[in-house]
Amino acid sequence: MTDPVLQRPDAFCPCLRFCVCSDLHIKEADDEHVNRLRQLMRTAYQIAEADALYQKLDAFLFAGDLTDHGKPAQFRAFWDTVQSERQPGTQVLACIPRYHDNWEFGKGGKKTGLGHFRAITGLSTDTHLQIGPFHFIAVSTSEKDCYYDRKQKRWLKQALKDAAKDNPDAPVFFMQHEHARNTVYGSSAFDGWGLTHFSRIFRKYPNLVHFSGHSHYPLNDPRSIFQKDFTAVGTGALSYAEFTVGARRTVHPPACESIAQGWMVEVDSGNTVVLRGYDFLSGALLCTYVLRFPANKQAFPFTPERQKARSSPPVFPADAALRTDRTADGYSLICPAAQSGDAFPVFRYVAEGFDENGRLLCSADTLHEYWFAHEKATYTISLPAAPGLKSVAVRAENAYGMASAPIITTL
Repeated sequence: MTDPVLQRPDAFCPCLRFCVCSDLHIKEADDEHVNRLRQLMRTAYQIAEADALYQKLDAFLFAGDLTDHGKPAQFRAFWDTVQSERQPGTQVLACIPRYHDNWEFGKGGKKTGLGHFRAITGLSTDTHLQIGPFHFIAVSTSEKDCYYDRKQKRWLKQALKDAAKDNPDAPVFFMQHEHARNTVYGSSAFDGWGLTHFSRIFRKYPNLVHFSGHSHYPLNDPRSIFQKDFTAVGTGALSYAEFTVGARRTVHPPACESIAQGWMVEVDSGNTVVLRGYDFLSGALLCTYVLRFPANKQAFPFTPERQKARSSPPVFPADAALRTDRTADGYSLICPAAQSGDAFPVFRYVAEGFDENGRLLCSADTLHEYWFAHEKATYTISLPAAPGLKSVAVRAENAYGMASAPIITTL
């Protein structure tokens, strides 16, 4: 049976549509990152125009790290591209953080990315606007220390209060560059990409939908949507993917730059929100989530516990076999790609080597390349050599550590 929170309803008719992405990292005019931005915008319009019921694209939201070093030429490349691709009737909302967009902060005076951004785009760095009945709020870094200050907290409290009073049953869309700490994949203290500046404020607003980037962790990982007191959504990245894998953070696999992820977000007149995550390099749909408002925290469908409960272990093909090739450093293990056992992607492959008594001697892993539209027949794991190594086993895992039956072979 199809899970209704993972599929766009058949009778769904949008009255609002916007695209949200982050981490463009533009270096210069017409570089690869500009081309990805251009492709994202064109594909977003194509997706909108393909909907017979509602063909508008009401807004683009850009959640920071628009540039790689916050230079005026980089902001101009961003804005020139946006202006050349934007069609009439589409608004633009953007925020910028301390990091890449303010790279020169503290390195030579007052010429920060905040000033460059405002002068070149004409946009506000802290924004509260309405599109139809729906409220959009975005916060950028402060002028004072390039993080967030008390004045911004007071402003945000009032903006959220006004939005909730104006339309109490509707979602409120909020955007900042960084994840709220301990929400989506990449936001923990260990991951290093989450901040706590506004966490106490967010807890009071169950209708809040919080979009953030910064980590580059894939949006189609099921941990990139999180609900507890509000809804947090990771935006992935247009530039490259990053991961935490077990006890290793900032993992960059070889294919991590083959990525251009973002969300198409739609809302209907009954306050149902559909999030559709895309790979904008291929135009492929990667995942879908359905949110309903007004929000009931007790019934949130995307808590970590409920996400794990709808998950199942991956499965290898029935005739799966492991190929082992000797290398200078150990073994190259080639296994067939596993199939997901649920609506979520396979996360990784784990190889373990044992002695003749079944004692674990060594281990290694490799990520399933799930972060872009890609079909791969086999995956290779490099297992280090170990004295007494007699057999190896490879299992596939999902994001919650649920493991397939292993493929085992004797060396």
